[in-house]
Amino acid sequence: MDRKQLQAFLILGRELHFGRTAEQLNLTGPALGRLIRTLEAQIGVPLLTRTTRRVDLTPAGRAFLPEAHAILDRMDSATSLARRTASGHAGRLRLGYLGAANLHLLPRLWRHMSATHPDIHIEATELCTPDQRQALLAGELDAGLMALPVWHDRLNARPLIRIPLLVALPAAHPLAGHARLHLRELAQEEWLTCTPHLSTPPPEQVQALYQTFGLLPRIRAVSGTESAVVGRVAAGQGVTLVPETLVNPQQDGVAFIPLGDGVTLDVGLVTCRDARNPALGALLGSLGAVTGP
Repeated sequence: MDRKQLQAFLILGRELHFGRTAEQLNLTGPALGRLIRTLEAQIGVPLLTRTTRRVDLTPAGRAFLPEAHAILDRMDSATSLARRTASGHAGRLRLGYLGAANLHLLPRLWRHMSATHPDIHIEATELCTPDQRQALLAGELDAGLMALPVWHDRLNARPLIRIPLLVALPAAHPLAGHARLHLRELAQEEWLTCTPHLSTPPPEQVQALYQTFGLLPRIRAVSGTESAVVGRVAAGQGVTLVPETLVNPQQDGVAFIPLGDGVTLDVGLVTCRDARNPALGALLGSLGAVTGP
């Protein structure tokens, strides 16, 4: 059955008159008759009784009438959804995000997207930067909020926010009492990053920071989350960088010292160069609104 057949049956079921129905549909009487007969043949039962004086619905026709309304409504809804999805006003968007972005950026993004694009469903998953990158390349994510830089020729990155980074030192470290430190003062330290790298900067970002100052860091990845890495710092096994939004001032055995080099965790939106999800335009618009130009 098709839309034209259903519309013809609905109007005929209301009018119970072939002439008036044909006029409303801009059809001839024989053409309307063929539509109804074809519909009845497809369903396999008569929907109407016809005499020279009267048209009426059969019991099957009366049962089918509200269902035909529902089918047409669903067809209209499906058509509208398809068009809105193609234009980027509806659909599904798979988003990865870094833990630090969850505290600093994601709540504002959720609110803006809910207000401006309520028909876009965001499936958000917290992942470390390397895992987001792998998921993007595998087609398992549409976009990721992750630490920059991200080095890959299939990926595009749009910088969004800069979160100040503090260095976490063992409380007994000779530099732990300083009000502010510089990276050069930490050149001989062993830097700890977590595996996976959740919200501590991934090794490539630590390397990029040090290259800015002409230094080569010693990096050691340890298993566990950010809190596990900070626990290793408390045990005197190294130092790490912690986003300002994730600093726990109650952490025992650790001193969190601001850095005077303007060192930040740079978070950006990363997508594949060949990304095709139309909802990405809405996401970019909302991110621009909540982060500024």
